[in-house]
Amino acid sequence: MFGSRHVYCPLSEVAGAMPILCEQGLGIEILLDSTEVIWPKILWEEIFSVADLIVDTGADVTLHGPFHNLNLGALDEHIRRYSVEALLAGMEIARAFRSPIMVFHTGFIPQYNPKTRERWLDSFSLSLDQLLAQATDLEVRLAMENTYEQDLTLFTTIFERFPSPGLGMCLDTGHATCFGKITPALWSEVFRDRICHLHCSDNDGKADLHWSLGKGAVNLASLLAPLIHYGSTASVTYEVSVSDAQK
Repeated sequence: MFGSRHVYCPLSEVAGAMPILCEQGLGIEILLDSTEVIWPKILWEEIFSVADLIVDTGADVTLHGPFHNLNLGALDEHIRRYSVEALLAGMEIARAFRSPIMVFHTGFIPQYNPKTRERWLDSFSLSLDQLLAQATDLEVRLAMENTYEQDLTLFTTIFERFPSPGLGMCLDTGHATCFGKITPALWSEVFRDRICHLHCSDNDGKADLHWSLGKGAVNLASLLAPLIHYGSTASVTYEVSVSDAQK
């Protein structure tokens, strides 16, 4: 049931976290929480030093692409282009780390009115076309993460537009619980064949707090049941602190 297990960690903290995670038999999801290492050019020396560390430990790795303030469907063309370029660079790093996937956020804002939402979707589709072409060349699968969506409609539309197996989904159980207005398990029921990665953490049902599992309102048993029944081999990242992962 399910695939490799990881704990997420910012790129700058990987060296300190790796010995702890390896002792626990866990892999790592490297978080590009800043674009400093990829803009205006990729700092390959820093990237390769982390890649060498991963090879030395033999740990499983996944990559979370940059996401702060990025918006793949931005109506401002400059912001959209920058968001695409940042994620294209992220895929190059995923390849260097030998990560089979790169998790990414859409940048969608639920408060868009219907007309703006359609414009956003058209702009987003142009961006995703570019990303998928690069993903195919690099043999990196894109895992689109649910964030602030209140229901399934956006992801349903995107997956209908892009049936390519190169586009998968990262189901964030914490986001589904605290931001959604539907039964959280509907995410895994409807998109079970697209879910290739999981983010698991707990919260109070109101904010994305990244508590350790079992502490709050996230019902993992209910959320994961459709995937277990489906026989999912999705990889899993515990979005908790490294110290919590030791418990």
